[in-house]
Amino acid sequence: RVLSAEYNPVLLSDRNVALGVIATLCVFFFVTFSDREPFSQQPVQQNNNLKRSQPPFLSDTGGRLCTVSELLLLVNGWLLNNNMSKGNQAVKTSMPKALLSKMLFDRKTLQEVLQEAEHDQEGSGGKLGLIDLLAIGIGATIGSGVFVLTGRALPQAGGGAVVAWLIAGAICFLSSSSYMELSSRLPTKGSCYVFSYHALGELASVVGAVCLTMEYGISGAGIARTWSQRFGNAVGISDYVFFCYNGDTFGSEACNADADDLFDPIAGVMCMICTGIVAYGLDMGKIIINSFTVAKILLVIFMIIAGFSCWTGNMFASTESFLPEGVAGVFKVTPMLFWGFIGFDEVCCMASKAADPVKTMPYAMGGTLLGAGLISALAQFALSAMVPVYAGMGSVPFEQAFEDRGLHWVKWIISVGELTLLPLVCLLSLLPQPEVTAAMSEDRLIPSVFRKRNRQGTFVKGSIIVGIVASVLAMTVPFALLGDVISFGVLFSFNLTNLSLINLRYGNGGARREPTVDILGWILMVALAVAGYCCQQGLVERALAGMSISLPALAGFIASSIIALGILSLLAFGFEQKCDMADANIYKARGVPFLPGFAIFCNWFLIASFSWTNVGYFVAFLGLFLVTYIFNLLRSAGTWSSPVTSDSDQNSTVSASEVSCDSEIGMSTK
Repeated sequence: RVLSAEYNPVLLSDRNVALGVIATLCVFFFVTFSDREPFSQQPVQQNNNLKRSQPPFLSDTGGRLCTVSELLLLVNGWLLNNNMSKGNQAVKTSMPKALLSKMLFDRKTLQEVLQEAEHDQEGSGGKLGLIDLLAIGIGATIGSGVFVLTGRALPQAGGGAVVAWLIAGAICFLSSSSYMELSSRLPTKGSCYVFSYHALGELASVVGAVCLTMEYGISGAGIARTWSQRFGNAVGISDYVFFCYNGDTFGSEACNADADDLFDPIAGVMCMICTGIVAYGLDMGKIIINSFTVAKILLVIFMIIAGFSCWTGNMFASTESFLPEGVAGVFKVTPMLFWGFIGFDEVCCMASKAADPVKTMPYAMGGTLLGAGLISALAQFALSAMVPVYAGMGSVPFEQAFEDRGLHWVKWIISVGELTLLPLVCLLSLLPQPEVTAAMSEDRLIPSVFRKRNRQGTFVKGSIIVGIVASVLAMTVPFALLGDVISFGVLFSFNLTNLSLINLRYGNGGARREPTVDILGWILMVALAVAGYCCQQGLVERALAGMSISLPALAGFIASSIIALGILSLLAFGFEQKCDMADANIYKARGVPFLPGFAIFCNWFLIASFSWTNVGYFVAFLGLFLVTYIFNLLRSAGTWSSPVTSDSDQNSTVSASEVSCDSEIGMSTK
């Protein structure tokens, strides 16, 4: 496009360029860093005790990827096995059937999760206490929320934006209750990934890992782009370091910070600096994170106090002054403000680094949500008190509000503080990503390089690989393209976590012992998705816009709600909860299955506000990862099945304090 304006804009549109970059990075991520040790070419041993999901032609390679020549040897072995006599029918498993069975039914047992947690706790290196985890959670959540979203919400919702913050926080709190219990029962790294693997199956866990990657690594890249453009404008180098894809100069109407249609090398450098801190280890990371989080909280408190000192007018004088666009304005900004709470589940993903995670994690997540919600709501209230709302006004961040009142010194304090402290959010976004990839690598879903630690227990190589991918994304992909896509992934991961708790409570943790509950759970997910979309698109949105509601949408909402309530009632009164509910050390979510079900509905309601185009981008991104995952299954020998469980394994026990919802703890179903 820079060389010739006559290129087809459809073929070279920014969105297609972004998707092309993402596709290239996926191949780079899963293939380039695969191990290449010599392949053990041992003859295939016939074993009538092989499990249903283990193809007879695969040998154990430790879960690494094979080379092409090794793959040909495996295919040749499979062809030879298919020509063997019918006496070996026990090992002639249908590959498509075995693949589908593994993807849908394999689950990670409680014993395996607890062994990983014990291994993590025994590792060297520093551990995170409650204060450290609160610093990670609050530091990750109050960045863009206070500095950016408060100003964007003000023109549409006025003082009612405070209510929108509370609604968004309440929706997050509904899902956080599931995170608290699951992190207490399964105290290891991986968050939604390991919860889904334990309770929903391997395929669901891969989907959860993709959602977490969107939330951590990719959102960190987007935050780096936001910071870099502010930094470039502040020091006056934007014209020299930003290269617009359409050939214009940065700052023009077609190429500016809002359009984000440019190549951004500063963002890539920022991601690499954050990657270096993560790869160096937790000891230095804790000092930086805690110091920056305290400084950020002090800066926000200063902004709140200064804002209230400039209170102008009376926002409560009338409904029009408090809600300039009525209740519709509150509902419009609520999905946007949800972005301000993204990060509380990062605390959950750091469970392997926490001291006594069974007790600490629920307090850390609850404290993060409470602290972030209180700070964000107060900041919004202060800005609303300082800036009267009028028709046609644009976004008004704190810096502009103070500058309009002649308080230039306050404006500069905020600007410098924001430029100094916003990189913390990028660091905290990248911090959990190596934990997710390490958990997947330990389960043989991605190459072993991601689970290799140094002496301090840091995943150095995995952190560097993640940092390279994030840096390339930060330099090339417009964040405007990824905002709603990331939010979709986060909300969908919340839904997977809520469904995991329901499935686990009723006996499907570690194994599919209650197939009826498993099927009902997925029907519930679909029914609540239909109810959320019908309610948002056909009822609430139309009613707030002054239009008549859609009768088909009303019928769909009623029908799907009846189905969902029926399933929830059947689970609550027709099935017995098979969890250890007596252990005082384990946090127990209240109102299961009804509150997790309501949380799923609320999350789908927010998702329904995103455009179908952005939903399509997420589906394309997810589909690309799933294709790569299936291809990895076909190539990877160790991924299909764990070794056959030994008698000693089946006789192993776990202490009463470790018992979760896995009634057959010693029996592996992988």
